[in-house]
Amino acid sequence: MKHKIITALFILCIIALFVFLYQDKSFFYLLATLIILYLTITALGSYQIKWNYFIKSVNEGKPEGISLTFDDGPEPKVTKKILDVLELAGVKATFFLIGKKAEQYPDIINLIVSKGHTIGNHSWSHHAGIGMFSKQKLLADFNQCSQKIEEITGQKTVYLRPPFGVTNPRYENVLKNTGMKSIGWSIRSFDTSAKNEQKLLHRITSQLKPGAIVLLHDTKDITLDILPALLNYCKQNNIAIKPLAELIET
Repeated sequence: MKHKIITALFILCIIALFVFLYQDKSFFYLLATLIILYLTITALGSYQIKWNYFIKSVNEGKPEGISLTFDDGPEPKVTKKILDVLELAGVKATFFLIGKKAEQYPDIINLIVSKGHTIGNHSWSHHAGIGMFSKQKLLADFNQCSQKIEEITGQKTVYLRPPFGVTNPRYENVLKNTGMKSIGWSIRSFDTSAKNEQKLLHRITSQLKPGAIVLLHDTKDITLDILPALLNYCKQNNIAIKPLAELIET
């Protein structure tokens, strides 16, 4: 991945700096600059899943439509209503579930599956510090989520979405050991912090383009409130909304 390339270049630059400029007055200034630059790029790469900095994620699909994805559910009061809106429009979406919530609401998980939607792994805990988990703890967390989903639905999970979109080198181990595919996004709605429905809708529709994977959350009333308008916008503008597997050909 890009992180390995950047790290190799950083090491080469450090070596060159010691070899050619060790006695130069600018040595420590250049060394500090290189270190700060490397740490900045690494930090940004961790929080920008679209960069594919640490792992390879699918961030967009074929230019034949778009796909809607919902994170952080299930949330009983919202998820069921979102399912009703999607069913009325004949749209299939992907729901990236938090494992401990799935355990609480297995009936909603089965409802999602029964209506033909796709289920993905969004970790068991969705812990705020999940980016700091050890390799073993991170793998165990995602495995626990997949096991619970399979226990409820009988289906194996093939898609994974890192919580908060944060990645690091340890996620490579998760993908390798689970065989899941990391799914990012091309449009982040920021619906979890949105206050104004029209602004939220405009933020999404103004970025829509063929192949887009849209990140939403089935935990917020505002997402539910703008969903009919979003679906209607796509219909009026001949934007096909496709299941994720079809959009990314898996």
